[in-house]
Amino acid sequence: MSTYLLSFLRRMDLNLLVTFDALMRTRSATDSARILNKTQPGVSRDLARMRQVVSDPLLVWTRGGFQPTERALELHATVQEALGSLEAAFREPERFEPLQATGVLNIGLGAHLETVIGGPLLRELAQTAPEVVPRLHPVHGAFDSEQIDNSQLDIAIGLFREVPKRMNSEKLFDDTRVAVMGRNNSLAWREQIDLEHLIEYRFFAFSNMFQKQTNFDVELKRTGYQLPFDAYLSGFGITGFALEQSDYVTTMPRCAADAHARHFDLVCRQLPTELNQVTFYMVWPKRMESDPLINWTLNLLRHIISTIPQKM
Repeated sequence: MSTYLLSFLRRMDLNLLVTFDALMRTRSATDSARILNKTQPGVSRDLARMRQVVSDPLLVWTRGGFQPTERALELHATVQEALGSLEAAFREPERFEPLQATGVLNIGLGAHLETVIGGPLLRELAQTAPEVVPRLHPVHGAFDSEQIDNSQLDIAIGLFREVPKRMNSEKLFDDTRVAVMGRNNSLAWREQIDLEHLIEYRFFAFSNMFQKQTNFDVELKRTGYQLPFDAYLSGFGITGFALEQSDYVTTMPRCAADAHARHFDLVCRQLPTELNQVTFYMVWPKRMESDPLINWTLNLLRHIISTIPQKM
């Protein structure tokens, strides 16, 4: 250990790191005080001391709560990892028993993946960890790191391209993006959709992505084409009904399209090569690396996803 590091650790109160971690997760001095069993002024004093130690504001107050600086986001990744390592080192060894496990699992699923793995996930949890409550969230568009930073999500799976280094990220599988429509759609006769054909179709997206870029938008922009959406639906669950009963079209990974087609009279059509490749990633926070329930759930998700038929 270097002389500088030893001197720094002697001056640093490790309790400040615990307070900083709580503030980064809750973005609230009141909520942090409750979690830490401290007074709010005590939390504020800890934050002031942390600011002095690192010479940065760290958390800036706005109407919506504390907003972290870039330095705070970088520092928090290291602090989370360090606290997690300390917890793992000092925690009494225990064997994880799913049948005795309790708690809520917040899992974000993007690109219609809930259609594919939602049922198997619920079935497995009910059988092996019946007291664990799964809470599935829709994930739209690019990865939103704040949902993990704020503990809104424990695990997220989607078509994520850019994931901060402070998060754990794992590639799950590749798939093919296809256009999906009702069998009676007026353009269902066309087996292959080329770039110049796209404007002939009426596409819908989802309300969460209104005036935002979808993953499909990002890929399409690389080709020099643009495609305005003609409608926005409330959520993934209505997709099959809307496609079967209208002349609209949407895009999704082939695994999700096959799941929809088992219950609705739908057809899949090939998209241009520039648009048809997608990759699913799983993301979770480094602070949860030592959490037995999260680690068990990650392995469960890997197992369920390994059973998805691959059609490339």
